[in-house]
Amino acid sequence: MTQRTIAIVVNARSANGRDDDLRARIEAALPPEAGRLLWFQPRKASRLDRVCQRATTVADLVIAVGGDGTVRTVAQHARARGKPLAIIPTGTYNLVARHLGIPLDVAEAARLAVTGSARPTPCGDINGLLFFNHAAFGLYTRIIAARERHTAVLGRSRVTAVLSGIATLFNRYPILKLRLTADGETKHGHANAVFFGANPLPLAAVDAEFATQCDGRALGLVLMRHQGRRHVLAAAFKALFGRLSDAPTFELTALQDATIDILRHRRRLRVSIDGELIKCRLPLQLQYQTGALQVVRPDPLESKA
Repeated sequence: MTQRTIAIVVNARSANGRDDDLRARIEAALPPEAGRLLWFQPRKASRLDRVCQRATTVADLVIAVGGDGTVRTVAQHARARGKPLAIIPTGTYNLVARHLGIPLDVAEAARLAVTGSARPTPCGDINGLLFFNHAAFGLYTRIIAARERHTAVLGRSRVTAVLSGIATLFNRYPILKLRLTADGETKHGHANAVFFGANPLPLAAVDAEFATQCDGRALGLVLMRHQGRRHVLAAAFKALFGRLSDAPTFELTALQDATIDILRHRRRLRVSIDGELIKCRLPLQLQYQTGALQVVRPDPLESKA
């Protein structure tokens, strides 16, 4: 019987990926019959795409070790090559792993990666780029950019992220002239922020009922219509209690696909895709895909037993 090849892509810069013994802990957790292990650890973030391309070319199974951004990049290449993906979460938030029921403990996640079954897993797609959690732009990208600047000085933590977001709300933010086409209908309007969620966990912070409605069925669109700073702050407090849908300046819509354009001269837009800022060409084409990617994860029935 031919031994399978397992490529393990490690982001040592993730929150818990800096452990000196991370590789040893993963290897110790894997059974001897797991397969032939190939380790890939890019020295620079800019080389991650190239490393993932090599890893998915030679492997039968690809394991992403890192946070949600690393998982997204590895998954992008795994989907392109038709290879199954497994996840060992070592990031700050690990929303993908939490949603899919993947253990947050490194050893447990490593064992699941090589002994579990790959199952069709939903994801979002924006202009050919996969996302598990969100694709967002406008005020949201300003918050992400500010968070990266602040964490570079203060360190990566939830407290820093929250304080950074609050500080950004007090600064100037963009007014977007939108044209949104969905379900054969085109709408025009002005917005401060647009958020497409493919994961119910971030959507639950907006509205729990809306997150349940979208879970496994559709992208959740959260559209913040143009409003003053006072209303933005009021909506932020509503979001803390999961009642953002009560704010009259927000629209929540479940969508299978959408085309969204911004009326401006520059045709490239900075978009936050699972927390990473990527420039995308306008118009933006979004889709909810239910079976384009195979991910090793627990059976939903087993996890609830």
